[in-house]
Amino acid sequence: MSSGIDIKSKKYSGVYYRVLRDGSKTYYIKFKHPIEKRTVSQKIGNSKEGINEAYCFNIKNEIITKARLGDDPNIPILKAKQNKTSIDDLARNYIDSLTPSGNKRTITQVKSRYNTYLKPTVGALQLSQLTKSHHKKIQNTLLTRSLSPTTINQILTLLSTIINYNIKHDLIKGVNPLIGAKSLKTDNKRERYLTQEDIKKLLKQTKSDEVLHLFTLLALSTGARLNGILSIQKKDIDLEGGKITLKDLKSGGTYLGFIKDELKEPLTRATEGLKKDDYIVSYTKGLQSDVKMIQRRLKPILDKLFNQEIDPKNTKERVVIHTLRHTFASLLAINDVSIYKIMKLMNHRDITMTVRYAKLAPNSGQNDINNLW
Repeated sequence: MSSGIDIKSKKYSGVYYRVLRDGSKTYYIKFKHPIEKRTVSQKIGNSKEGINEAYCFNIKNEIITKARLGDDPNIPILKAKQNKTSIDDLARNYIDSLTPSGNKRTITQVKSRYNTYLKPTVGALQLSQLTKSHHKKIQNTLLTRSLSPTTINQILTLLSTIINYNIKHDLIKGVNPLIGAKSLKTDNKRERYLTQEDIKKLLKQTKSDEVLHLFTLLALSTGARLNGILSIQKKDIDLEGGKITLKDLKSGGTYLGFIKDELKEPLTRATEGLKKDDYIVSYTKGLQSDVKMIQRRLKPILDKLFNQEIDPKNTKERVVIHTLRHTFASLLAINDVSIYKIMKLMNHRDITMTVRYAKLAPNSGQNDINNLW
């Protein structure tokens, strides 16, 4: 027997469950059929069989996608539509696959980049019509809009990601026509880092804003990215052990950071009175701060202190918020910390991302050679 009441999932749209007397849950999905325009209700299974909300959500998306592309054997008439699938259709499949529980900022960025930069040029094309010449055309168009080569490469990578997703999940047949298309050359590696004297100036300027001061201390002490710092909750802080659990929203997962002595007192004040799930860098007592709350307070300070005579296009030398992360790694290298340890502290997936800091190490190898015999 069950409660007879359909309970709607809080995380996954279209997923429902009923609680049985033994405590297990029977899961259902409900959705509007994209072609027949009727509401479909389908039982998926019981939690004792390993079924969960995320699994049901993925099943629902697969059913909708196959129906939309004419891949549903129960609707033979739709088979003929498969060859008419547009890039817009493929983009919709990919965007629908991004779960609501994921990074909302990433999902919003994907939608915005596709609709702004890709849809006007290739959205109406069928995959069979897409060629490398379209890739080049998009590059040239975006260059005239003064976008950086890095941003342009990211936009075109999104297009390939959309196509690859549909191929991987058997939603379309064929090969990605953009394989081998050349990306723009980039040279945007930041070289500027803050010296000890620069850091003192910056911390002095932020001291009047307790939240901004805490953010700056965390950035310089952990090397975490802006979003990673804003995601730190009270439960992530281990003051006694001197450790912080950091979230890497760019590549996923968590990693370990360490609490510098100068951080202990500000962290103690910031966490006082907060619940374990409250955020510590907060202008609204525990609620997560928006990226712009930090950007519009810190950018003017960085510009005033360090960017007065630097061309806005000189990304290598201008000091921005990300420079704090670069400073963290640079000063570790200057203090002769091993590249492998820096890689771990930065949570780099690939050591090639870290070796750029090796040139800053004071011991370039001369001492090692002298001590060989």
